Amino acid sequence: MRKEINQVTINKLTVTLIIIIAVLTGVIIATSGNSNKEDKYIVEKQRIDSLSKAIVILEKEQKVQDSLIVLYKDSLIIADIQIDSTKHRIKEIQNYYGKKIKVISGANHDELSSFFTDRYK
Repeated sequence: MRKEINQVTINKLTVTLIIIIAVLTGVIIATSGNSNKEDKYIVEKQRIDSLSKAIVILEKEQKVQDSLIVLYKDSLIIADIQIDSTKHRIKEIQNYYGKKIKVISGANHDELSSFFTDRYK
């Protein structure tokens, strides 16, 4: 009878050990699967953070470029105004000396000398 009790106890212990091993194996497999998912999550989060930082840098660079565009646009407007002013001044000078040349056709030597002396001062 003692052998039978020992055999039953050994069988119960064996079954219990098999159950414990199965549960531990299941826990390890489940944990390793979560760990893999967590690792993937961490990797993806790092990639997202990296891309977010890159976007912030590009947005700052875009603001700098936009400021430069505005600055260049303002410079072009000023240059256009100066060009128009210079063209207008050239036209005025052409008209002024065009009228003087018409008057010169009837001028004497002293008047011509005075005209060219004043013109090229």
